[in-house]
Amino acid sequence: MEIKCLAFDVDGTLTNDDKKIDDRTLHSIQLAMKQGIQIVICTGRNLKGCEFIYKKLNLESGNHYLSMINGQQIYSFQSKKTYHDSVFNKEDCFKIEQVAKKYHCLARFTCDNDAYFYGSLSNYIREIKRWMKRRNKKGSMVKGTKFNYHRIPFKNYEFDFPINKIVFFHNPDFFSIHLKDIQNDLNDCECMLVSDYWMEIMPKGVNKAHSLKKICELNGYTMENVMAFGDAQNDIKMLQEAGIGVAMGNALPEVKQIADIITDSNNDNGIGKVIDDIVLGNLVDETKDFV
Repeated sequence: MEIKCLAFDVDGTLTNDDKKIDDRTLHSIQLAMKQGIQIVICTGRNLKGCEFIYKKLNLESGNHYLSMINGQQIYSFQSKKTYHDSVFNKEDCFKIEQVAKKYHCLARFTCDNDAYFYGSLSNYIREIKRWMKRRNKKGSMVKGTKFNYHRIPFKNYEFDFPINKIVFFHNPDFFSIHLKDIQNDLNDCECMLVSDYWMEIMPKGVNKAHSLKKICELNGYTMENVMAFGDAQNDIKMLQEAGIGVAMGNALPEVKQIADIITDSNNDNGIGKVIDDIVLGNLVDETKDFV
């Protein structure tokens, strides 16, 4: 099997817990790029949230891609084109709002860099405190996002823009109990746990695997030629459908269960070790000094 594409989730996978790419991993990816291997960043982030990654990897200089908002948007650095998949309409938003109300979740309805919130004031304040602790950290998922708090139900709120992602926030104990119930209530959506307090909701059929297939088609190869790395539920379909699916050592148990390979954690060069062993072989310089 010839690997023509390396696809990386970002948080908990490509970046360590300090939101940085390990030097050893960076070196391995750069060597793979020199061998003509295409790089695709597959993330729930938007373009602004990906900037520190694609600039670090210098993806703008080649035929590489971003798969953003869990596959809802694809951006080609070579053609400068953006491809869009399905989005939520007003009726979808109202239905999901009712599920948020049923389970007392704080819901964030996202449109590009704007976020519209539904939920109790106490839940909103709790999340604001959590965001403020992370907001100024380089690579933070909330850095650069404008938060506009609307407490008007979508049923009565007139808007003329699409919602491309919805997030439910709650305490970790809550999702360990109610995740399956929410997924059943929203079985016509893609509902995925991204962290212990954060669940992302996408239109049915919009996921990282679907966007990767589109990128494969645009470049004349198939998913069999893709090696994909991930750690959370929104990575599962991507890992299942890739030629080689790699779960990080810190991945959720259900991600490890479906993976072809389980590597070391995001804090221990898990990506670099797999690239070195399977993709690069003896091309990697083991004598290079890394800080």
